[in-house]
Amino acid sequence: MKKLVLVLTVLSAAFVSSAQTGKNEIGVGADLGLPTGDFKKAYKLGFGGYVKGLYGIGSAGQITLTTGYTTYSAKSEVLDAMEVDKMKVGIIPILAGYRHNFDGFYAEPAIGYGILRNKFKSEQFDIDLSESTGAFTWSLGAGYVVNKFDIGLRYQSSSKDGSTFGLFGLRIGYNFSLAK
Repeated sequence: MKKLVLVLTVLSAAFVSSAQTGKNEIGVGADLGLPTGDFKKAYKLGFGGYVKGLYGIGSAGQITLTTGYTTYSAKSEVLDAMEVDKMKVGIIPILAGYRHNFDGFYAEPAIGYGILRNKFKSEQFDIDLSESTGAFTWSLGAGYVVNKFDIGLRYQSSSKDGSTFGLFGLRIGYNFSLAK
């Protein structure tokens, strides 16, 4: 019996170590964000970029770490109502996730922290303010990779003190392979 357990343990370890051959990559690209909910009432389409580390586990999985910066400008009616010349929100997500690949397609949930940067500027009142705060952030995404080009859609939400910054995002990028 002990020999059987030993043989099964060795075979399991060999299988697990051979199954740990995954793709390690760095992805970079452009990011578009379409605000939703209350965030949509005040802000226009956001533009930015991202960097994503992908660490391969198994034959179809990757642990991900994503960051970037996307900026959103306030709509003109909001600027007029607040009597400011410029009002912007920048979102810097720091998200850890898991990507599961299905023959080019993938699904990718992630959770983490988001840094929200607010900027206000008014010549009339001689105001130039900026502030930052952090918030719990999560996302759920899916996409397709072909010839290392990555196109993905996601829903992302940051919540702080009863306020939610939700958005639908579109990412277009390129994944560079890293040697193991």
